Formats: sequence, structure tokens, C-alpha cells
Amino acid sequence: MFFRGKRVGETLEIGGQDSFLDLVSNVVGILLILLMIAGIRAQNSPPEIETVNPSVPAVDHKILADIQTNYETFQEKELTAIKLREDVSTIHEQMEILDEHIRVQAIQHAQLFDMMTSVRAAIETAAEEKDQETKEKIEYQRQLQEIETKLEQITRTKQWLQANRPQSTVIENIPTPISKLVNEKDREAHFRLLGGNIVYVPFLELFEKMKLEIAQNQTQYFKQKMSENKIGPLNYFYLEYMLATYDVPMQDVYGTGVGKSLQLEYAEMVPVREPLGEPLKNALLSPDSELKRRLKIYRQDIYTITVWVYPDSFEEFIELKKFLYAQGYRVAGRPLEFGIPISGSPRGSKSAAQ
Repeated sequence: MFFRGKRVGETLEIGGQDSFLDLVSNVVGILLILLMIAGIRAQNSPPEIETVNPSVPAVDHKILADIQTNYETFQEKELTAIKLREDVSTIHEQMEILDEHIRVQAIQHAQLFDMMTSVRAAIETAAEEKDQETKEKIEYQRQLQEIETKLEQITRTKQWLQANRPQSTVIENIPTPISKLVNEKDREAHFRLLGGNIVYVPFLELFEKMKLEIAQNQTQYFKQKMSENKIGPLNYFYLEYMLATYDVPMQDVYGTGVGKSLQLEYAEMVPVREPLGEPLKNALLSPDSELKRRLKIYRQDIYTITVWVYPDSFEEFIELKKFLYAQGYRVAGRPLEFGIPISGSPRGSKSAAQ
């Protein structure tokens, strides 16, 4: 283990100790020289002078021995101080070598950090490209599914028409007003004709419930790429729908970023059971039928009556349309194939009312 000493240019406490030891050594040396001179003189002097002149002090050999011992002790301390100074110099050199190693390691750490940042950026870029490929794949699969569904509908329609080719009948000419698309300001009331029965479809009511449910749970939906849910039942129908989460570019005062967007992929009306509704003839004749009770709350200048018609109820649709025209309503017909539920999506078409 190395202990960091003071660097070159700093004052070392050991240097002060060396000066003190040098001073003490010099003083002791001078005293020894004086004592030796005094001893030589005492030896060369006649015996009678030593006895007659009491002013010359006698040499105390014990004191001389103590001084010699102290001198040797100081010499040992001086050697120890010199050794300590050499150790401090060695430690100082080792600390400089260690500082150089630390500097080199800091440079290597910075280089490794830059490499790690580059690799992380490359991984994020690859992940974004992968997400984009996944989105495109999902979109292609959806388009393919739509095409397959349309082909299946066309095939079923063709088979049904071939199996139910009608005999020659007298066609009644019904004046048809010019049709126009139902816009967002117009309101729609939805009915379904299947098997000759008519039933009210709570399309708009369930859609409003769906919007409320999505608004309350959008945080949970944002965590999933695809989410499916079901609302209802209401008036014998469920609303099943699917949501998709997409990344969208966003820009604010802090710069450009990426946000989340929810999009409705599809929504389907699923009946709780079959058959539903009442025969159209009974609905038109009875003053208390659900059809007439519903029509009482729909103003002709506001509402368009949208009828979802299956292939076995085309004749009933013609009869219903005549009745609704007589009441002053605009009518929009939406034909469906057997097995295809009433559905809607952002990519769907609007109803055309006449």
C-alpha cells in the first residue's frame, strides 16, 4: 500500500527535522573536540600543576561516555531520517507512476463510453426499423384479410343468387330520390332486416359507450399494440372492437419527439341470440311495434333511417322503404352477406341516403 506524500515544490516536515539533527550533531561535535583538547592538556601538564592549580577542572569520564552515547544515538536518528527521506522520494515516484496509470485508464474509460454510446444508438435505430417493419407487416396482413373477406362475400353472394334465382315477376316502379352521403351533422337510426324480421340496432349508443370506455382506460391501451374489448349488451347487441397503438411524431417548444396514438381498427355489432326482432308486416301494421315507437322520437328533418339488409330480406326492404318515404324519412340501405356482422371502421364508407 502506498501513502501519498507531498510533491516536489511542497515543504516536507522531514527536511526541518534534518536541519535540527544537523545542528545538534555539530554542537555535540564541538563539545567533544573541546573535551578532547582539555583531556590532552591535562595529560601533558605536570602533576604538581594539577594539584597546585585548583582552577582547572578534572575530566569526568562518565559525562564523556554519556556524550559519546548521545552522539551515536543522534547519528542513528540522522541515518533513520535519511532513510525516511529516501522512502518518501520512492513513494513520490510511485505516486507519479500511479497518477499516469489513472490518467491512461480515464482515457480508455472515455473511449469505451463513446463506443457504448454508439452501440446503443445503433441498437435503438435497429429497434425502430424493426418496429416499422412490424407495423407494415400488420398493415399488409390487414389489407390481405380485407381482400379475402371481400372475395368470400362476393363468392357467397354469387352462390346465393344462383341458388335463389327468382322467376319473372312484375317490378313495381318506385320513384327514387337523388341520394346523398350522410354527413357528420346528420343523425342515423339503424335497423336490421334478417329473415324478414326487423330489429333496432343501438349502433350509435354503443359507440358512445365505447368512446367513454376508451377515454377512461387509454393509459392501459397505450401499453399494448393491439387491444380487444366488448361493450354491452344493449337492446340484444354487443359491440366488439379492436384498438391499435401507433407511434406518431410530435413537436413542442422543447423539440421533436415520439408520442402514442390510438386507432380503431374495427367494431362489430354481435347479437346475443337469433332470431331477433319481429316480422316486418307485423311491425308496419301494429301501432305499438318497436319500429313505430322508435320512429316517434326521430324527426324526419334530422334523422336518416339506415337499414342493414341481408339477401333474404330484399323484398321486405322495398316495402319498408316505401313506408319510410311516406313518413318523410331519408333512407339508406346497407346490404350484407350472410354471416357478416354489422360493422364499422375509420376506413369504412358512409351511408348514402335517399
